[in-house]
Amino acid sequence: SGYKSGLMPTSNEHDDAAGVAPGLSPDATKVAAQIFAACTEKLGIDGDKIFQSFVATGSFKTALGVTDAAIEGLYGRAHQQFLIGQYERAEEIFRTLCALDRSRSDFWLGLGICYRVRGDDAAALRMFDRAADLVPSDAIPHFHRFDVFMRQENWDEAVQACAAFEANSCGTEHDNIIKSFVKLKTALEMRQTG
Repeated sequence: SGYKSGLMPTSNEHDDAAGVAPGLSPDATKVAAQIFAACTEKLGIDGDKIFQSFVATGSFKTALGVTDAAIEGLYGRAHQQFLIGQYERAEEIFRTLCALDRSRSDFWLGLGICYRVRGDDAAALRMFDRAADLVPSDAIPHFHRFDVFMRQENWDEAVQACAAFEANSCGTEHDNIIKSFVKLKTALEMRQTG
């Protein structure tokens, strides 16, 4: 289908530098600003102003003036698309949400799940790691990592992800997550003792 993955940068050593876009080096920021300005100029939009606001705030959501209600509407739409099997469309929306608000772990989880569905485990794991970094006490990213490692038969990583889920689980996770976790853990224990 010509469908490609577009991973959002997460962070790097340049993120805190003044005048540097999150996830980009100073040189890459200059190039990105030029490209953004050129693309938006064709639409009659002052892309330089928007990009500088992004650099200053670290948020495209703020730079573009996107409301919380619009973000939640997009989030609902991403879930809807996923539930009806429109995984590519859901991934596009989750990727947009991650670009708009890099601080929401649920957006990174959604993007990771989309990657996992289409078999891009490496990208899925990066997204789950990003979600776990954002909210270290959340067990859900560890569950999804556990699932990927079990399917890959990467037993050492599966053991670690299982332990991380258990350490962070508060017992309020969705029933489907708990049931799936129990099945995965049982399979892992059988593998270890068998």
